[in-house]
Amino acid sequence: MHVDASALSLDRLRNLSKSQIADLSLDSNLGPIRLAELFEIDLDVFPCNRTGPTEPWSDDALILRGALNHFRGLCASTSSGTTVILGDVGDDFAKSQRGGNLFVDGSVGQRAFADKRDGLALIRADAGDNFGCPLPGKLQGIQGGDSIVLGNLGHRACERMRRGTLCVAGNTGNHLAHQWIAGTILALGTLGPHFGTQMRRGSLIVPSNRPEAPGASLSEYRPLELSFLPILWRYLHRLILDAATCPWVDTAFQARCNQFASQIPTTRHVLRSIGDLECQGQGEVLVLQENQQRSD
Repeated sequence: MHVDASALSLDRLRNLSKSQIADLSLDSNLGPIRLAELFEIDLDVFPCNRTGPTEPWSDDALILRGALNHFRGLCASTSSGTTVILGDVGDDFAKSQRGGNLFVDGSVGQRAFADKRDGLALIRADAGDNFGCPLPGKLQGIQGGDSIVLGNLGHRACERMRRGTLCVAGNTGNHLAHQWIAGTILALGTLGPHFGTQMRRGSLIVPSNRPEAPGASLSEYRPLELSFLPILWRYLHRLILDAATCPWVDTAFQARCNQFASQIPTTRHVLRSIGDLECQGQGEVLVLQENQQRSD
C-alpha cells in the first residue's frame, strides 16, 4: 500500500482531539484510509523545559513509530514544534519545511526537503536522490535552515541551493550542488563526480584530500587562512550537541549526534579554489588543512 501523507504533520494535528486525529483521512492507492487504521494513537503531555537548538524544546511534539517507507509527502510544510520519526521514511519527506525540528531515526527517500525554507533537519541514516531539490517549476532548492545527514547522501543533492547549511557525515553521490546559487555544504566523506557544475556562489568544505572529477571548472588551489571558519565550527558543534538533547529520541540517536559533533573540524587553514569559471562563478571549494603553528 502507498499512502499520500502530505496532510500528516504536527501543524495539522496540533489542535485536534484524539478522535479527530483518528478520523483524519489520507489518500492511498487502495482509496481513503483513516489514520486510526494505520497507527495506534496516543495523546500525552510531556512537560519539557530543556533548551533545544534554537529555543527551549516545545511541549508540542509528534512522534511516529514504525516503517513508513510507503508514506509519501510526510510532514509537508512543517513550520514549528518537533517531529521525531522512529523508522525509515518514504519519498518527498518534509517538502517545503518552514521551521521546527525534524529528526529521523532512519533513512529518508527521494526528494526529501525539497523547497526547504527554514528549520532544523537531522537524518540518522541515509538520504535518497534529489535531496533539497527545487519543486517543479521553481528556480530555487534549499532556501534556508540547517540540514544534517549522518549517513550517505544520494545523487543530485542540493540542486540550485540558495542559502542554508548542509552537513554530511558520509559519502555524497554524483552531481552535488548543480547550478549552486549560494549556501554552505560540509561534506566529510567521499564526493561523487561532477559536483558544483555551473555554481555561482556557495562554499563546499571537504577534508584534507582534494576532491576529484569536479563538474565545475576550478582555479588553482591556493593556501588561505579564513577567520570565519572557527565561528562556523562552533555553531555546528553547538547545534548538533543541542539536537542530541531532544527528549524524544533514544540514547543511540543521541550518541551518534555526539559522535558526529566530535568530528566537526577546528582548523581555519584551507586550500581554496573558485569556480565555476565557465560561468564566471564565485563559488569556492575549501580543502581543510591542519592548523599551523605560528612562529614568533
